[in-house]
Amino acid sequence: MNPFTSPYGTYETMPTNKAQFEEQILWLQVQYEAFVDGIDLTVLPFAQEAIADIASLASNPVDTTTFNFTKATRIDTHTHAIPSWFRALEPNAAGRATPTWSIEAHLRFMSEHAIWRSILCISTPQANAFADERDAELRRKKTLALARLLNFFAAQVCSAYPDRFSWLAVTPLPYVDAAVTELKRMFGMVGREPVGVGVLTNHEGLYPGDEQFDPLWQFLQDRALADGERGREVVFVHPTEPVIRLDDGRLVASKPSPLRSGLGEFYFETARAISSLTASSTFAKFNHLHWRVSHGAGAFPDISDRFLLGVPDDLALQAKQAYKSRFWYDSAGPVWPNQIKGLTESMDIPVAQMVFGTDFPYGIGFWDVDANIRGLEEAQALGDEEKEDVFWRNAVELWKGKIGVGRGGGGEEMVEVGEDTGSKV
Repeated sequence: MNPFTSPYGTYETMPTNKAQFEEQILWLQVQYEAFVDGIDLTVLPFAQEAIADIASLASNPVDTTTFNFTKATRIDTHTHAIPSWFRALEPNAAGRATPTWSIEAHLRFMSEHAIWRSILCISTPQANAFADERDAELRRKKTLALARLLNFFAAQVCSAYPDRFSWLAVTPLPYVDAAVTELKRMFGMVGREPVGVGVLTNHEGLYPGDEQFDPLWQFLQDRALADGERGREVVFVHPTEPVIRLDDGRLVASKPSPLRSGLGEFYFETARAISSLTASSTFAKFNHLHWRVSHGAGAFPDISDRFLLGVPDDLALQAKQAYKSRFWYDSAGPVWPNQIKGLTESMDIPVAQMVFGTDFPYGIGFWDVDANIRGLEEAQALGDEEKEDVFWRNAVELWKGKIGVGRGGGGEEMVEVGEDTGSKV
């Protein structure tokens, strides 16, 4: 049940020091709940290191008073935490070295860019880090174990810094039953629960509209409906490397270009994911799910008119309406002021569906984050109030009471969390 012993011994020898006691509880909780849920953490050689890292978050706080959030108002909806053991497992991301990350560095970035709150989601490949594993059952076990450790890490970061971070749970897709079990466990962590779910554009070659994923979407739909007809669940769709599953179960990279994926393939992956959700009617069947799409929808605006010619007229009409009401598009990358025109002019998407994102820390060194933010700050197509909408108000509207907000730059109270602004479900 508890294959890894903490530095403080067993349950029978609980420490009396408060910080050590909290660490011990986490050591026990991670292992016990994994056992109950049928997850074998021992298949990961770094599991003990990961649990120690998670537990240490309870007793090694960063001094947040060294950062100035007095004028911070923005909500960064696209950011990533990177545990050191995950970076060691995945030293490269989309053709670039996986960046280092720390809570302190993230808080410093936020304070320097007037960001009040960041929404964390583990980036690609999330729990799908074992494409080279030929043993299908072992690959499944490793995926389940990694998802659990990544989620506990993100949950503990947000528990330690609830005024600065919220998080999105990752899943062990394509193993749908296990994904539902994982989310039940994570949503049951009262006080540390996620504010939504993060998925990839594909999981082992299966895209989000694949009917195999319907039980997961139904689970989230049922959760949303439990909050009434206006209830919703947020699903963040992040790009990843394209792969093909061969008949013998092997997963083979299918990126057609020799260029690293971050330069273009991620945009095409995003377009494939939106196309999958549309052609399968997934967006329509599960109409209480709101889809948070990365990087200004990637390449989808450029193909949307042509793509929709291939679906029934009534579905195309529903899709166009959903793109304007239940899909939300972030600004991570060089999106404003030029790329965004694909959404605003080609697809007629209202500014009300745009949210702010930086892709920290992956964007650092790839693009000029300051220039990207200035692109939004200085966008001539937007008025001052519309810019504030993108920077934070739209995120408050999207999450409807599930994320905290701060104070305006002049000290005035910002919109109350969960305020009803009259938008549709």
